[in-house]
Amino acid sequence: MKCINRTYVFIFVLIIHITVTVINCQRYRPAHGGSEYSHRNVKEKIIWCTVSVEEQQKCLNFAMAVERDRIRVGYDYFEVECKQAFNKDECMMLLDEEKVSLTSLDAGQVFVGGRYHSLVPIAQQVADGNMKHYYAVAVVKAGADNMRDVHNIRQLRGKRACFAGVGTMAGWVIPIYTLMREGGLEIIDCNNHVKSATEFFGPSCAVNSLTDKYNPIGDNSDKLCRICTGKVPGGKCTDSDPYAGFEGAFRCLLETGDVAFLKHTTVEELTSGIEFGAVAKDIFELLCRDGSRRPIHDYQNCNWGDVPLDAVVTTSATPPETRKKYQKFLQKAAEIYGLQGNGSHGYDNRDRGGYDDRNRDEYDQYGNRIRYRRQTFGDFGSQNNNNRYGGTGQSDRFDQYSRSNTDPQNRDRDPYNQDDRDRFNQDNRDGYNRDPYFQGDNRDSFNRDPYVVNRDRYGVNIDPYNSDPNPNRDRDPLYHDNRVNYTFNSFTPYNRTNVTYYEVFNLFESSPKYGIHGNLLFQDVTRNFVALSENQQTFSGFLGDSLHIILGVRQCPVNHMTLCVTSDPELEKCIKMRTALKAQLLKPEMRCEKAHSQINCMQKIRSRVADVAVFDASDVYTAGLNFDLVPFISEIYNLGKPEYYVVAVAKEADPSTELTYLRGKYTCHGGINTAAGWVYPLAYLISNGWIRPYGCNSIRAAAEYFTKSCVPGALSTEYNTGVPYDNLCDLCHGASFRYCRRDASEDYYGHTGAFRCLVEGGGHVAFVKHTTVLENAGGHRREWWSRDALIDDFELLCPDGTRAEIQDYRKCNLGVVKSNAIVTRGGYDYNETEINAFINVFLYSQTFYGRKSADEFSFSMFSSTPPFTDLIFQDSTQQLKIIEPNQRYYSTYLGNDYMRARRIVDCHAGTNNVQFSAINILVSSILTIILSRYLSR
Repeated sequence: MKCINRTYVFIFVLIIHITVTVINCQRYRPAHGGSEYSHRNVKEKIIWCTVSVEEQQKCLNFAMAVERDRIRVGYDYFEVECKQAFNKDECMMLLDEEKVSLTSLDAGQVFVGGRYHSLVPIAQQVADGNMKHYYAVAVVKAGADNMRDVHNIRQLRGKRACFAGVGTMAGWVIPIYTLMREGGLEIIDCNNHVKSATEFFGPSCAVNSLTDKYNPIGDNSDKLCRICTGKVPGGKCTDSDPYAGFEGAFRCLLETGDVAFLKHTTVEELTSGIEFGAVAKDIFELLCRDGSRRPIHDYQNCNWGDVPLDAVVTTSATPPETRKKYQKFLQKAAEIYGLQGNGSHGYDNRDRGGYDDRNRDEYDQYGNRIRYRRQTFGDFGSQNNNNRYGGTGQSDRFDQYSRSNTDPQNRDRDPYNQDDRDRFNQDNRDGYNRDPYFQGDNRDSFNRDPYVVNRDRYGVNIDPYNSDPNPNRDRDPLYHDNRVNYTFNSFTPYNRTNVTYYEVFNLFESSPKYGIHGNLLFQDVTRNFVALSENQQTFSGFLGDSLHIILGVRQCPVNHMTLCVTSDPELEKCIKMRTALKAQLLKPEMRCEKAHSQINCMQKIRSRVADVAVFDASDVYTAGLNFDLVPFISEIYNLGKPEYYVVAVAKEADPSTELTYLRGKYTCHGGINTAAGWVYPLAYLISNGWIRPYGCNSIRAAAEYFTKSCVPGALSTEYNTGVPYDNLCDLCHGASFRYCRRDASEDYYGHTGAFRCLVEGGGHVAFVKHTTVLENAGGHRREWWSRDALIDDFELLCPDGTRAEIQDYRKCNLGVVKSNAIVTRGGYDYNETEINAFINVFLYSQTFYGRKSADEFSFSMFSSTPPFTDLIFQDSTQQLKIIEPNQRYYSTYLGNDYMRARRIVDCHAGTNNVQFSAINILVSSILTIILSRYLSR
């Protein structure tokens, strides 16, 4: 029985314990808005990117306000941090690297950020009247002498222009686009509109026109920086220049420029501000697209286009849930901080009203209810109060803020104190607010209405647990301090000695609070944010119709360029290159065309199926001789000039192989009729009598002199019109139809292929370029055939029968030959505009993709995907160089040495020219005889 009773007692105690626990949990849960386990307070951190000291200061104020007010989105509250960058370009990079969270960008910058840094807009700034755009305008000084001759926008040529910055929508893109279409601005460079503007305008200021982004190949003129006034090293013509931004462009116009490209609000904002307050807006006027002039306020009828208001952007790596939190945070911040006090400029003098009083219960970390109320400075009961411009409206007896003319110190009346006495300061000598919370002898610190403060002085956020009667004491008229702490020893209700007061923060306020500059963090005209839907969270979705204007300044008179290749690996690389160039918006647009041989490429270029191809020196010769093609760009290797040395390489372990006696040897050649692999070696052997020439039939001569060889293309009827010799392909390695082909599908094709033939294919000597061994031996390649090949395992065969080390190619070689070159149409089809466009796109391509290192996430023009080599361009190429126009004829480019060598191995070399010359001589002789007989009569 005792055991049973003890059991009952234990069960009873357990039930009581569980009941108490449940009750405590139920009491605890409401204090936190839910279960401790179902909802937890999460702190979201936002790192905002700023671009100036003033913006950084405003951002820090914003951060303190957010920390103080603990803005929540759901159960999450936010913490703001600030990181200062040099300019918006650096902000974009930091966003792309996820080192910051948010920043605001101009519409033109949204394009750059989205196109090149994977940034996405998540919210758009909205002005009064739910306005989501502004107008781009051209502003001139009324009656200026140097603008009297401008009656249409074509006559802006040679004028001094002030731009907000290259890439800004209203301050660059729209003006340049409009002038291209209607103002006669010629396209000088398809991929650099700065050059086009440089040719059109006179000395001007367009900041960032010399930065890498807008001057990628480094040949921009400084003409668009000449009237910029930055003095600090690195400060001129950059974002820190005094003429940077729309405010800077306005200053430029005021001081030295002829025309400025601004937003329609710029003049009104700045002439109503502090720095330019003495400047009358009437001295400016708008220049319309038809050349007429209009007043500044008539921007709706005289503008150059409309632009979406700035957007807040983040990285595309930000999850959709976090983006939504950012959107709600911005909207709440605008709701709380957006409509208090007066803005930084007098441009908009409307009633700004109050905002959410936030009379709601919130709880601290211990579950205690927080009394959270906040003052506002809107006009309650009247919209006719005194304004900052001195206008005086009617007094409203219901307006607690209305002033009486009998108050000489212009103090706010106390609606709760009939006798107008300050309880704590009887003479009220300081002229501050009387106590609005005094009602008889009762003083309740929690019955204070924080809305009743002097609205015309910038008020404070009041501690609801304090009862100080003078919340606006010692306010600075220019309110430079963003956070003011006062401790009143003379008045300490309830023994509270530390009482802190905060200044009101206005999210859309800039000048004069943070200095002379406006539009800090956000545009000063902004009143709210609108969240962008998911399909708008791309640069194209946000920009809409403005996108075609941005792309329009990148238009090119040549629409496309087709590159001809000869193998599937080259075609694959060409497609990757096309994608890479498109990613950088390089023009003309690149296309790819595959041909079955180099000669077929020549035919396609002449017939305009293709436009360009990269050829070996010997193919440049054939293309020029038979198809009127001309070289216009050459490759540069390690010599600094468009040429290389032809060398003969043998194994160090094979001392019996000598260049002066190769009869019966196995030889490796890069291809039939190639300069290093065929023309120069055969010309040396034939000219020195080592090989019987057989009447310039070099193919027969080689076939009978060498026992076995690999000469890709030797069996092709395009290159060998005579008898095919099978032993010239015995060492080749290609499978099936790829066997002995003169393209990358044959393993032993090209310089590297010939060297591979020497290493693994049984060859005794390989005729290659001087860099080939250095590129492939000594661990430079990972393929199994080259892993054990050391540079010291190979030697050069010299013409005098001696040997030399691989590095001694300058004194041990068979000759110097011109580098591979890019060719296009010449003769009667020569088009300088086309050639300049082709040159332009290749030069910009090497700027972006000319590096030697490549990985699966990037593209490199001068490297090939293993196991292939020398696809399109030689892997040893270091840069591309323009061939001067007077050197673009094939024989002029190749030089006398090559032409002499070619005639030795090919008796028909230059036949067309010889025939043409013979005909000329014959015709001239006949005409001379006829003329002499006629004159003798």
